[in-house]
Amino acid sequence: EAGHFLLAYLHGSPIADYSLELKGARVQLGQAVLQRKLYQGPLDDAELDSLAVIAMGGVAGEAIKYEEVIGQTEDLFDLQSLMNKSKKKLNDSEQQNLTRWAVLRAVSLLNEYQGAYERLMEKMSEGASVYECICAIESAAPNQEK
Repeated sequence: EAGHFLLAYLHGSPIADYSLELKGARVQLGQAVLQRKLYQGPLDDAELDSLAVIAMGGVAGEAIKYEEVIGQTEDLFDLQSLMNKSKKKLNDSEQQNLTRWAVLRAVSLLNEYQGAYERLMEKMSEGASVYECICAIESAAPNQEK
């Protein structure tokens, strides 16, 4: 879940909460953002790209940290839901390309912000608050525009 959390932060999506429960591990984005992006109409290309990268954060994080990725089903389901809300209907090839690009971009960002990612994983495993997690990201992130 740290991958989703960090990528949401880097994409400017407010994080409301997170859970590491085995049967409900989730990062909850701020309700206002989700309501606008998911319920008030189709997603434009920029919104879809940003949310696709966030959705693939779990897959990317597992791929970096472990040899085997096991939690991809829910992330791919979330991504499919996002693609279904796109203004432009994506054909199969475009969906595959978006999925590949989103995973590649997520891996790239997690590698670029590796120190922040590792610190965030520590904080989340300690049960830190969202505020404490964000402070950990900001104290460990490279001095770059986010």
